[in-house]
Amino acid sequence: MKKIFTLCLAVLAFMGVQAEERIVWEGNEAISWNTEVAPGTQFETPEGTFTGLKKDNVIRVYTTTTYEDPQYVLTYKKGDSWEWTDLSINVSEGVISYTVADETTATEIADRGLVIRGQAYTITKITIDSEAEQPVEGEQTVWEGCEAISWNTEVAPGTQFETPEGTFTGLQKDDVIRVYTTTTYDEPQYVLTYKKGDSWEWTDLNTTVSKGIISYTVADETTATEIADRGIIVRGQAYTITKITVTKAGTATVIGQRNVLSQDDNHLYNLRGQLVIGLPQKGIYVRNGRKIVVR
Repeated sequence: MKKIFTLCLAVLAFMGVQAEERIVWEGNEAISWNTEVAPGTQFETPEGTFTGLKKDNVIRVYTTTTYEDPQYVLTYKKGDSWEWTDLSINVSEGVISYTVADETTATEIADRGLVIRGQAYTITKITIDSEAEQPVEGEQTVWEGCEAISWNTEVAPGTQFETPEGTFTGLQKDDVIRVYTTTTYDEPQYVLTYKKGDSWEWTDLNTTVSKGIISYTVADETTATEIADRGIIVRGQAYTITKITVTKAGTATVIGQRNVLSQDDNHLYNLRGQLVIGLPQKGIYVRNGRKIVVR
């Protein structure tokens, strides 16, 4: 398979203003196609909910569910025909996310709102994030595609994905491998494995997962050589791989030009530069200019 190398030059520069996630609706709306589970309902966002929406804004719909396999659908009325069109969404830990693709879509959603459909969940909050999460400086795309991963053949074909030969050529200690994924199911299970040592036994890598991105920092030169020579196998449950990247050690710029994040203020920030209040969830954060991994 042809490798695709794309140098992402964008830096997370805040221009003196932090990204802001603002609440545009709060309530309690049950969504279900199955009237035996809950009243058969969909939810149409009130007029004005998305006023001022722009390209690259992130809409998040926060949900709760007590049932397995909820189904999440966001739709909007597209174009002059006002046809209902499904948006391409990500779902992680019950949060539905959509990044606005272009100004036309932004205008249509701002003017006409969304209709939220699906099965067996309850909407509790809708927010707009003022800017999408940006790529890390120096991050190179080494594979792109669409590979479904699932142990459960009732959900998707029981598959795993073995990276093509040469994907990780030149990998070194402290390089960061990121596997980008999407899912429409709750509680996906993410596993990265590699063949370790002379026995070629499959060994799980120590990864972190945040917003559907699996991250692994190469522990030592031996592991780097083994992955470079033999690749990795991506396993797990109920998600799809869309992209794999490598960020070379010492080139990542998560903080960008936001000086406040480089100050020794001892505060914890997420990768969009937002101050984290309270106990952080699992993921990667920044404190005093240094990366912090919460497991």
